[in-house]
Amino acid sequence: MNSKPLQILAILAFAIVMGILTRPLDRSLRRDLGKEKELSSIESIGPGLGQGISFAILGGYRSLVANLVWLSMNSVWEKKDFDSTYARIRLATSVDPRPEIFWLNGARIISNDMPTWRTGGRLADQVSSTSEARKPQREFAEEALAFLRQSETTHKDNPKIYLEKAIIHWQKLNDLRTATELFGEAARLPNAPYHAARIYADLLVKIGKREESLAFLRQLYPTLPDNDIMARKHIVLGMIEDLEEEISENKKN
Repeated sequence: MNSKPLQILAILAFAIVMGILTRPLDRSLRRDLGKEKELSSIESIGPGLGQGISFAILGGYRSLVANLVWLSMNSVWEKKDFDSTYARIRLATSVDPRPEIFWLNGARIISNDMPTWRTGGRLADQVSSTSEARKPQREFAEEALAFLRQSETTHKDNPKIYLEKAIIHWQKLNDLRTATELFGEAARLPNAPYHAARIYADLLVKIGKREESLAFLRQLYPTLPDNDIMARKHIVLGMIEDLEEEISENKKN
């Protein structure tokens, strides 16, 4: 007998049961968030997530349940439902905080999508220069950073989390100095993507620290592999040469 249909039915039944079990939690979060506020402080809601369901009983099903919750989030995200979208993002990361994609995409939804929902669906770059857009953009950027802070227990040394924070500070809060620091922290972590170091060096120049950027690149260059195209070793060499020339010219003047 083919067991595949039975497995599918079991998964569907499990999803329905989980929906029933988590519905009180969703309503609780909706009350905490408040219909007027649309989005409350992310850090203040965390303690309430244990109400209505005990994640410990899920055992080896945590990953499955978290994925089902995340899939259910997509349906409310399409409806631009602030409360339910956030509730499901937070629930998925609480059930299983291990998948980095939950944290990264969750932060992007909060910082990129939710401000446009507040401004009537217009793209962020269409309204970012107006006073109308600045307030929600900053508000949701701060909420996204608060959300990412919740990941630190599980993803303390994950460079992608640092990079996500850096991008929010840079592109949403116009805080180039903090963004530069975070790119530097990410670049120094194990398994950091090569581009983190190049962006860090470039941002150091933008904030007026050319000599520090040059020193960093000189230290970085010998560590880069010759046979990995992603390392862009020739580009790093070009950056070094350009900075040496700029610094030399400035000293002459």
